[in-house]
Amino acid sequence: MKKKLTYLIATTALMILSAAAMAQGGLAPFVGSTHVYTVAAEDATNNTLAWTVTGGTAGTDFTVNSGAATEEVEITWLTEGTYTVSFSETADGTGCITTKEASVVVGENTFDVSTTNPTETCNAADGQVNYAGSNSTTSITFTVDMATGNAGFNPNWEITFTLSPGTGATIANVAASEGTLSGSGPYTITGITSASGTGMVDITMDVTGDIYTVLDVDLNITSATELTYNTSDVDSNDWTATQIINAIPNTSGITTD
Repeated sequence: MKKKLTYLIATTALMILSAAAMAQGGLAPFVGSTHVYTVAAEDATNNTLAWTVTGGTAGTDFTVNSGAATEEVEITWLTEGTYTVSFSETADGTGCITTKEASVVVGENTFDVSTTNPTETCNAADGQVNYAGSNSTTSITFTVDMATGNAGFNPNWEITFTLSPGTGATIANVAASEGTLSGSGPYTITGITSASGTGMVDITMDVTGDIYTVLDVDLNITSATELTYNTSDVDSNDWTATQIINAIPNTSGITTD
């Protein structure tokens, strides 16, 4: 009985690991992902090689990007469903054919990148005693979250975004807590890591402006992609956020009689 229980536990663990491994791959891709399929032909130089996809319509359900007559084909999947990817090698001279097939089940794209409005803050001069300047600098942070929809799929990912300071505000020292930041507007962060199906990056900057005026900065994500299979975010409904920096009271200095 103990041996049987151990076997069941091991089998269950293997099934869980297998499910995680199949979170996304060439045989179980997400809509919008791009995958490469490869064979080793007997004679790729002289024989005729051909890839075909059945079960859908080219251009609507899938796109063959390259390699349709080589040992390696690249396909982007556009619609959920079950497809058959076939490869045939026709021998030169005899016309004899070998065909290999693989079933591909394209699933829902659950990849999502989102951001929300940070909590309103006060100008950095808030609380300073006898502050006499007209401008001050406030450090702010936008947080961008990523979810794959499956804890077993942990790609690196990339976002591109713009930053728009409102009237009277300027920004400087833009930085990212994860990945590599490039550009000066639009900005791109690439190579952001994920674990257990999720990831996060903080985007920080300094905002300078009139301490007695409400300032704001808008963040707008323009693209978001996981980099393993080039899958884009399922939607752009939650790609914008605004940081409000409230003015401090313009109180006069203390006078006496």
